[in-house]
Amino acid sequence: MIERRNGRKRTRAADGAGRARATHGFLLAAAIALAAWAPPAAADVEWHGFVEGAYGLRTADDPWFEDVRDYTLQETRAQLRAGSYGDRGEAFVRLDALQDEAVGTTELELREGFLRFSAFADRLDVKAGRQALTWGTGDLIFINDLFPKDWVSFFIGREDQYLKAPADAVRLGVFSLPFDLEVVGVPTFTPDRTPDGSRLSFYAPPFVSGPPVSPANTVENGEVAARAARTFGSTSFALYAYRGAFKTPVGLSADGRPFYPSLGAYGASARGSRFGGVYWIEAGYYDSERDRNGDDPFVPNSTARLLAGHERQVATDVTVGLQWYGEFMQDHDKHEAAMPEGAWSGDELRQIVTARVESMLLYHTLRISFFAFYSPTDEDFYLRPLASYKLSDEVEIALGGNVFEGEREETQFGQFDRNDNLYARVRYTY
Repeated sequence: MIERRNGRKRTRAADGAGRARATHGFLLAAAIALAAWAPPAAADVEWHGFVEGAYGLRTADDPWFEDVRDYTLQETRAQLRAGSYGDRGEAFVRLDALQDEAVGTTELELREGFLRFSAFADRLDVKAGRQALTWGTGDLIFINDLFPKDWVSFFIGREDQYLKAPADAVRLGVFSLPFDLEVVGVPTFTPDRTPDGSRLSFYAPPFVSGPPVSPANTVENGEVAARAARTFGSTSFALYAYRGAFKTPVGLSADGRPFYPSLGAYGASARGSRFGGVYWIEAGYYDSERDRNGDDPFVPNSTARLLAGHERQVATDVTVGLQWYGEFMQDHDKHEAAMPEGAWSGDELRQIVTARVESMLLYHTLRISFFAFYSPTDEDFYLRPLASYKLSDEVEIALGGNVFEGEREETQFGQFDRNDNLYARVRYTY
């Protein structure tokens, strides 16, 4: 989730976390080379897509938008997916055309565009180009998954697939070892897409002097992530490593500009079947390289993070999932002592619990879902009710909401307490 920040004020003037849209020349050249080296054999092309209208209305008063707009979501989207699949590889493209009336923009975005092939008797898998990346075990809580997220889409009611923001990357999978090894290289840093004030208000330190500063688009500022995984019996285990930067601008420079501090992250996870359902445990250590002493109030301290969850079917077509998440701040005493007078430093152990209840009705044409985040330490919560119904194989409607509440404006969900919204989507799939 979005990292919390201290001493924030409401703003809609800050710039976003950045949206790198263009495919880098490095990846394009790599894709051409890969295609020449290992072209798919006997390839078939498949075409799919959808057209969707989506609308969302504010249900809470926000003075920042009083004279601007009531819509958080007012868009028409068309998506085209094309895949060419052969004996030795595949090529895939996912392209979105979006008319966004809520912010008055029209854009064409390449959501995915990659080549994938196997080599060395299927011991090596290569995927190069724009792609949505993910791993880890959590349900909407991410520890070792440090790939880019789109929190704006998540908070305004777009389909869950849009939480995963695309990245230009090369992903290598090696399967000839005693364990499966995956390595992902992202040539230039790709941050999360966070609220920028154009449709959702949020809080920022009162002394912020301008929009966030992104790292220079150089290979030196790129990201590398790795996962080693193996299954023993019915349990899957994995180790993770990441080198890059915090995905949100949680640092503050001397001149008052938010920035993305460097980050190293290391973790492990387990997932298996037990207690009549599926359980998962995930842990990680975030090494805040610019504040290892823990005494810089403008850079996050290092943290140890732990997640445990369980999901099971409690009745026919009714599933319940629960999670507990803990975030233990290292050197909390130093951090608290260094904070400006009156600023909120948060608890040494921050906790979040989540609950998911989901039911499939009417021959699986009606889906009722409810997801809740609640933090007993931050005293805030976030609710996500959703109902979707398939009128036919091609047409689906969805109604949902996003509800935020918190005792303090500085907390993760409390900062969005004036952004409550209801939304509706109608989609035709072809």
